[in-house]
Amino acid sequence: MDLNYTSIMKKGFITIILMFGLLFSVATALLWYYEMPLSYAITAAVIITLLQYIIAPLIIPMLYDIEFVDINISSGTWQLIMDTCKKAGVKMPRIGVIKDGNPNAFVYGYYKNFAWLVLTQGLIEKLTEEELEAVIAHELGHIKHNDFVIMMLVSLIPMVMYQIYTWTRGNNKSNPAYWVGVGAYAAYILGELFSLSFSRIREYYADSFSKKLLENGEPLKNALIKIAYGYTSMEDKTGRKVATIGIANHIQNEGFVLTHYKSIGDGDLEEKLISWDMKTVWGRWYELSSTHPLTAKRILALGGKSFSEYSISAEAVLKFLMEAAIGVLPWISAGAIYLLNRTRFIDDGFFKTIINIAKQQPLFSLLLGAAVLIKFYYSYGKDYKEYTLEELLSNEAASPIKGIPAVIEGKIIGKGIPGYFFSEDLIIDDGSSIMLIDYRQPLRILEIIFSLDTALELKDKDVRVEGWYVRGNRPYFQCRHIFVDDKKLISFNYILTELLGYALIAAGIIIYLVL
Repeated sequence: MDLNYTSIMKKGFITIILMFGLLFSVATALLWYYEMPLSYAITAAVIITLLQYIIAPLIIPMLYDIEFVDINISSGTWQLIMDTCKKAGVKMPRIGVIKDGNPNAFVYGYYKNFAWLVLTQGLIEKLTEEELEAVIAHELGHIKHNDFVIMMLVSLIPMVMYQIYTWTRGNNKSNPAYWVGVGAYAAYILGELFSLSFSRIREYYADSFSKKLLENGEPLKNALIKIAYGYTSMEDKTGRKVATIGIANHIQNEGFVLTHYKSIGDGDLEEKLISWDMKTVWGRWYELSSTHPLTAKRILALGGKSFSEYSISAEAVLKFLMEAAIGVLPWISAGAIYLLNRTRFIDDGFFKTIINIAKQQPLFSLLLGAAVLIKFYYSYGKDYKEYTLEELLSNEAASPIKGIPAVIEGKIIGKGIPGYFFSEDLIIDDGSSIMLIDYRQPLRILEIIFSLDTALELKDKDVRVEGWYVRGNRPYFQCRHIFVDDKKLISFNYILTELLGYALIAAGIIIYLVL
């Protein structure tokens, strides 16, 4: 076993021990300091977790447009799945496909003998046979390891912590039970972080399973580069692609998900993509709240390479701190206004206090407007230039806060979450790479309407998109305008944000001059 995987798996055991240690520490403290039957809180947490576990597999087919395939369908893909299951020693799961060009795969179910495997049409069409086998093996690894059951049990721990917190938070600070509640809440937060950490470790296990099954980590590595980074401009290293299942299919889940790429041949670009994950604080920051490890770490682990080769420079830390400060500047300004007027908010109520502050302290309005505009103009430049997606992927200047203004062209091949009815985001393919288009509106209901109507009409259409290239836990494109069939679709979020900043400044100046 590779050194990276050995180390990772040891961390997995430590994580489990720490999580159960948190659980029993809080439970013991509760029994000592507060006369309350702990069974109440635990029973409630267990019931909620079990309900989620039972209901989730029933709800997924209702939310995703999945077509389940009969076992007698004959195709290269079907045979490949059967052969991989046999090789993995896993009972054949029920197979579902989604008619979407966004390459993805995921599994769900109750336990290893009662599971579903879902693939998207894009995954089947764009991966080579060996890459597809590696992705299927990864997903079968989740089934083989009974990850449905394991993650259900792990998620129970922070739920118990939160129940303990809710039972004790009403106490007075002089009561020891109050501090038990505070400790339980802190343990709940840590429990959530440990749960995410353990989920990431399960992904490494599934990657290791795939590598062992194929006796080679390269196919899964190439698939990850295609899926997670979107770089699809590559030579076909293994020959023919697998035939589709006869019907269109595709699916994605925010749990066990892989994103697709055609093949990666440019070592320089591959290194740049990995470098952003490993050498920026943003990459590490996003990993903390993710169910999946950084793609770069998975690629390095598959190659048996050490993570320690990549270090974060002082310059990268300073850039992160500056951008993080700019990103939260409007919220810091609003928080400062609240703290300076906290008594008034409590005594007079929110809306009355806001009106009085606007009348009596117009400087606050002006400063808040300035904070909004500083963040807006730093994040959303207007010097739009035309790029290919491959050119954007090679640009290391992008971050979650500062986007690169760009214009891209290509064909819409699917939704951001394949098959999900309420996914408003899109996937664009320009022939060199694929990328998620992040479509936003001020109200969620407007995004839902877009997902149920316009997003479906855009499928297979050539579009021109204006906006900003951004790097987060994956590369994506924030959409300002979509041009299609002589129509212009507008994302009003950015217009309204800019107007809000100017409106606050104008209100502050006018009120100051008049009153």
